[in-house]
Amino acid sequence: MATMKKTISVNGNLVNYNLTYRDQKNLVLKVRDGQICISAPVRANDWDIEQIIYKNYHTINKYQISYDVHLKYDLYSNQPWIKIFDQKINVVFSTDNIHPKLINNELHIKNYLNLDEQIAKIYTFLAKQYKNWFINQTGQWASLMNLHFKNLSLKAMTTKWGVCYPQTQKIMYNIKLIHFKPEIIDYVIVHELTHLEFPNHSKDFWRRVEKFLPHYRELSKELNQPGA
Repeated sequence: MATMKKTISVNGNLVNYNLTYRDQKNLVLKVRDGQICISAPVRANDWDIEQIIYKNYHTINKYQISYDVHLKYDLYSNQPWIKIFDQKINVVFSTDNIHPKLINNELHIKNYLNLDEQIAKIYTFLAKQYKNWFINQTGQWASLMNLHFKNLSLKAMTTKWGVCYPQTQKIMYNIKLIHFKPEIIDYVIVHELTHLEFPNHSKDFWRRVEKFLPHYRELSKELNQPGA
């Protein structure tokens, strides 16, 4: 049967999914190559279909972040590369035990001969290298929004782009944001800063985000779509 492309909003984020009606008894949700695919019984109603996305959003988001980020680097090509601020830079591996560094738009780093360890080392370096950029960018937005934060940190996360702790005024960003263009990162910055005022995703929260980023829905969609 034909597959339809559908969109719903979950926690203010636009979620795209492919829906196919089949001769079956139960709803089935799968994430394939970053795409959300739902097969549903012919008589299934829209509410039941959307509910399966709401209930599984945390898991869906985890898989999508993992998939999206893996499109941001290729360490096994003839010329390894990684995207920083949505721009490709070459990665140069060394057999020596060198400290990572950026030279002439190239990332020089030791070859750890293991993808998981390699990317972990790269993210650790990028978190240190670009922490001041995130601090300055967050500071500019905080000043514009008349807000104040005390602490800021960067780390590799699998399920969130950012976290805010209003009681301690601490903000944590996913260093994997470094792959995206600054406008996308600004959306996450404004989102987390707004949580200093509104710890939930209430209507007031989204009104506040929209006040400073009227096109936040487009930025959110770009951040979370496969292949972003």
